[in-house]
Amino acid sequence: MDVYIIGAGTLGQATGIGLAMKGHSVVFHDIDGEKLGELKKRGYRTEEKISSVILGSDVIFVCVPTPTVKGRMDFSIVKNVVINVGKMLRGAKKYQVVAVRSTVLPSTTRCKVVPILERYSRLKAGKDFGVCMNPEFLREMYALQDFLSPSRIVIGEFDKRSGDVLEEVYSSFKAPIIRTDLDSAEMIKYVSNLFLATKISFFNEIYIICKRLGIDANLVGKAVSLDPRIGEYGVYGGSPFDGKCLPKDLEAFRNFVKSLRINPKLLDAVSSINEKMKLLQNNRKSE
Repeated sequence: MDVYIIGAGTLGQATGIGLAMKGHSVVFHDIDGEKLGELKKRGYRTEEKISSVILGSDVIFVCVPTPTVKGRMDFSIVKNVVINVGKMLRGAKKYQVVAVRSTVLPSTTRCKVVPILERYSRLKAGKDFGVCMNPEFLREMYALQDFLSPSRIVIGEFDKRSGDVLEEVYSSFKAPIIRTDLDSAEMIKYVSNLFLATKISFFNEIYIICKRLGIDANLVGKAVSLDPRIGEYGVYGGSPFDGKCLPKDLEAFRNFVKSLRINPKLLDAVSSINEKMKLLQNNRKSE
């Protein structure tokens, strides 16, 4: 199938390169000319500006960042992309699916992305074009490997036709495909990250207790990890969770939940323990 990737960062490259390896025809777009130059050197087709080339695509993947700014998810980058995609869809002569891969809070695709696409394309979602929410579960250092060997593929669909097209893109992947609605797909992504953050903070608290008691925290973590219900990831305490995803998604989701007038006590505790571990780590470095 013909695939158009918007955003050539870690997520976009893993998605595009992975799909190219599966035999799909891929075009990358990004405002960063350096990223596109590197991809071009490797033989991939690139575009610095969204042009009519996008109209030949079967699926348009939105893979741009959603940073957390002042505790809230920043939708502006996705919004600008979706506006441009909507304008281009106005000239579409075939059915295309817009698939959001960016991490967005529940109801964002349904309540923001779809109306923007309809407004700027002057077309109707479900009738003239499709929409899906296709969350990613990639580790930054092993993104391509994780994309090619996923534990599961989640397709949040605006309607059945949208989901059918995206499932066809993934037809050669040997992984369970979960098809659901847009909001549930967004929630699945956040719950995955929130659990990983919680697991790390839990074992960091155990680490602090073990240190006070003179017990080998790593041995405890190793023994506990052998329980198949728990596993090894995150059980070795002593370091806060960091990186591009867990801290920002935890903060954005906590504030999102608070806006619903729900008090996320456990998630607040997860954040507090992580801040405590940052202080302990900084103290160790300064000693």
